Amino acid sequence: MLVINAMLAVVMAFTSIIQDPSTYEWNKKSTLTADRKVEFPGLVLEPGTYIIKLKEASEKRSQVEILNQDETQILATVLAVPDHRMRPEEQIEFIYHEVKGDGPAPVRSWFFSGDLVGLEFVYPVARAREIAKGSDDHVLASNDSKSSAIVAVTPNGKEIVIDEGPAAQTARRKPQ
Repeated sequence: MLVINAMLAVVMAFTSIIQDPSTYEWNKKSTLTADRKVEFPGLVLEPGTYIIKLKEASEKRSQVEILNQDETQILATVLAVPDHRMRPEEQIEFIYHEVKGDGPAPVRSWFFSGDLVGLEFVYPVARAREIAKGSDDHVLASNDSKSSAIVAVTPNGKEIVIDEGPAAQTARRKPQ
């Protein structure tokens, strides 16, 4: 019995080493079929089929690529932050800001099938103000995806800091 338990422990340890938990994150890819104009931060897409793909994921900020249907051209790489929902859905879901008027539908969030945590897209501040006012909801915004703060723009134009951005690295002199 001791030999069987030891063998089982070795097998479990070996399989946990082989499995890469980040592999699942990196394979997230969805097909978006739009029957009207759709907007991502800095990009308006005509009706058609597009590929939305997670390029780089981290705890606070992620990069998402928008590609053409056959994945031969990257149309944009946009910033997104974690978004949460109460229960998972069976299919991939794109959630839109509900704006009044005939303009393109701004995409708010992307949830992968079965996930409770999705990605909310971060718009340029000026555009976020327009969407927030037109949708009567907050819109995440930043003017620089790599270093500046991410704010939630409210319908009345107030900016609430959500993420300060990465800490600036400083060089220190070695004491002599």
